[in-house]
Amino acid sequence: MSLTHKWLRDNVKPYPAPERVFADIAAALDRFPSLRPKSDIYTFDDGRTQLLLCLHGLLPISFRNAEYNIPVAVWVTHDFPREPPLAYVVPTQEMLVKPGPNLDVSGRSNLDYVQLWARKSEGCSLPALLDAMQAEFSKSPPVYAKPRATTASEQQMSRPTSSQPPEQLLRPISQDSRPNLPPKPQQGPSLPPKPQTPISAPSVPQPPPRPDLGPPQYRPAPPGYQTPAPSVQWIQTPPPPPLQQPIPNLLDEDTNAFLPPSNAPAPPRPPNPELLRLHTAVHAKFSTELASLAQALALDADRLRAHQADLLAGEPAIRDEMARLEAVRDVCRTSADRMRSSVQTAERNVAELRAKGNPSVDELVCSTTIVHNQLINLVAEDNAIEDTIFHLSKALNSGRIDLERFLRSCRLLAEEQFMKRALIDKIQNSIPMGHGVY
Repeated sequence: MSLTHKWLRDNVKPYPAPERVFADIAAALDRFPSLRPKSDIYTFDDGRTQLLLCLHGLLPISFRNAEYNIPVAVWVTHDFPREPPLAYVVPTQEMLVKPGPNLDVSGRSNLDYVQLWARKSEGCSLPALLDAMQAEFSKSPPVYAKPRATTASEQQMSRPTSSQPPEQLLRPISQDSRPNLPPKPQQGPSLPPKPQTPISAPSVPQPPPRPDLGPPQYRPAPPGYQTPAPSVQWIQTPPPPPLQQPIPNLLDEDTNAFLPPSNAPAPPRPPNPELLRLHTAVHAKFSTELASLAQALALDADRLRAHQADLLAGEPAIRDEMARLEAVRDVCRTSADRMRSSVQTAERNVAELRAKGNPSVDELVCSTTIVHNQLINLVAEDNAIEDTIFHLSKALNSGRIDLERFLRSCRLLAEEQFMKRALIDKIQNSIPMGHGVY
């Protein structure tokens, strides 16, 4: 693989279809060795810029049996091959672009093949586009040489004579040379060279003419007589001296009749009224559009200034709100810390209670003093005795115990209940007012 192909492999990677781009450019380089690839920035009509591959160089054409080299540049877009390449003619300093139906003044070429590519890109390729450009430019060259002002004497000196061989009139065109293209046709007629008068050498004097005796007859020359060949020499006659105008009589004659002709250039051609009208209409249109645009921009500027004033005025309010929110945040953080500490304390208490286990009933119902605990126990025993007597009476009614046993048990329980109630009354009487237990 050559260095050009290696460079091309590295630079086609950003393209969506790198293999197709590489194949078309490689085929174009093989088809036209005078072209070279490069990578450069291309600016589109809408102002966008992209780094694209470009084939630039000389495109050989044949025009009127003469070989010419046309400088071209073909840019490969990122949408290749769905979109056609951008073909341009790049004239040198000695050339000018000749606009045509498929070529604008900027040098961009819009051939029929490019239009076909835009409609149907499946069967199109970059070498075929270059072949189409070569065929089109061979019919009508896209550039011409800049005209140079030459004098009549220079034209006469540069005119080739018949004694020069035809090989010296045609200059071969090499691959790297750029031949002079045919000049653009001039609008006005060119100045003819100065007249030259043929002067013949001294010859034999001719006899006077004879009277008309009928049609001339051919008579052979006597033997040994040779007709001298007149030698003609071309010499340049000097220009005639300028005519002297008579001095006008300013008193008796009309002065305008003797004024010499003016050698000043002709007055300029008056402008085209239609062109002036078009200029006026375009200027009025531009003025109207600029006025409307300036008004719209002024309204937008006022609106933006109002927004700016609102933003500047809202800055203190935003700072106050930020300060209030920061204070609220600090309060919330403090409350969260207290709540977190309370939750941690409650979790520790719950863990301690779970470690102690379930307490007994006697530990749950208790008082703060011994007297109060004794009173609670007496009340509980009094109620227990009363319940026992109630159940004994039910047992007697059901016949489970006899009357004698019932009476003996009730007598014992009643005595014990009487003693407990007496002790309860004694304890209640000894407790201060407001601390009694009911």
